[in-house]
Amino acid sequence: MTNSLLVPEQIAEVTAKLVGADLNLAALVHRDLEAEFGSGSGSTVKVRVPGAVPSRTRGIYDVSTPLASDEINEESISVTLSEHCYSNVALSEGDLDLDLGNFASRVLLPQATAVVKRVEREVAAAMTSTPETKLTYDPSNPATVFTAIRRQLRDNGVPAGVKLTAAVGSNVYADLMDGPTGSAGTTFDADGRVRGFDVVESTRLGADEIVAFVKEAFALVVRAPQVPAGAPYGASVSEGGFALRHLRAYDTSTAVDRSLVSSFVGVSAMPLAIDNENGTVTLKPHAGAVRVITTPTD
Repeated sequence: MTNSLLVPEQIAEVTAKLVGADLNLAALVHRDLEAEFGSGSGSTVKVRVPGAVPSRTRGIYDVSTPLASDEINEESISVTLSEHCYSNVALSEGDLDLDLGNFASRVLLPQATAVVKRVEREVAAAMTSTPETKLTYDPSNPATVFTAIRRQLRDNGVPAGVKLTAAVGSNVYADLMDGPTGSAGTTFDADGRVRGFDVVESTRLGADEIVAFVKEAFALVVRAPQVPAGAPYGASVSEGGFALRHLRAYDTSTAVDRSLVSSFVGVSAMPLAIDNENGTVTLKPHAGAVRVITTPTD
């Protein structure tokens, strides 16, 4: 099977799946994906905040009081698509006779990996921009700081029942792995969490850093650029957890085929939407995340 059988949609779908499968930090945050968004929509995307309405009561024997009517007023938060993340590679004459399996492993996988790394850096940068919270950290009993972080998130307005995640640096993760068990106390909960947190190790954070958060604390917005009218071969897709565009074109000046994989990407810290239970929602900046540097200070 030669490259003449590789249709644009098929290649774009495979590439998007490769990207989506490799997401680490980016897979933990709110993602807003859309393939081939309309031109003229601008670089700012509105992320919807669920509206709220109050509950009302009346007497159980009341048959005359009209029911009160309320309106749902939704808010939105703007996220700017600031980066055009891409990988552009030249394919030699010898590379052109590739079946889909070879094309996926030799061309699409390296390109997808490059896109993933860039997106992961953007997400990590948003996480590490969270203002630091000063909490006591004991490397011999590291779980105690997660108890304090959990309390801080609750005080910030994060309700019980919301999934909690903590991304940690290599030193913190090592402390957790070597933490106490048995009569001296336990580091991990029975379900493998730490004080209710799903813990993920990330080398993109500082070795002594913890960023604990709810999914909605950060938003990753990804849009697949449109396929240009003059492109002979291309497709935009949302597949496998990612939206991207793939283009191929022959460059007659150098006698090479070019493979271009790209997405528009924006990442932003999001305020926590707190339902005041009276029909209003308060947006509290950085309340959905707590960042702790565990290095002891004098």
